[in-house]
Amino acid sequence: MKALEIPARFTGTVHVAIWSDPDSCLYGEIFLSDDKLDSNGVINLGSVDVDIPLEVNGALDKQVDQLLESKSKIIREATDKAQQIDEAIESLRAIEYKEEL
Repeated sequence: MKALEIPARFTGTVHVAIWSDPDSCLYGEIFLSDDKLDSNGVINLGSVDVDIPLEVNGALDKQVDQLLESKSKIIREATDKAQQIDEAIESLRAIEYKEEL
């Protein structure tokens, strides 16, 4: 898995838009995008050219923490599934076949 690379600066155009689709859980949320969006549920509000120095200190530690949490979540989910399978196996083994006389 490749690490997220954060540049020292972001220079470009930032577009501001709002979700306008009332059927969306994001209805009314204002967001930023590096592209002007063309979608039925989006209203583009404007754009601005920016040159922003990005803060990268601590980003690597945060990425490691995120990956460790993802790994732990996957292990927990796999352990739960394996336990369910073990229970199903034991349940099947507990069934006794009794031949009718």
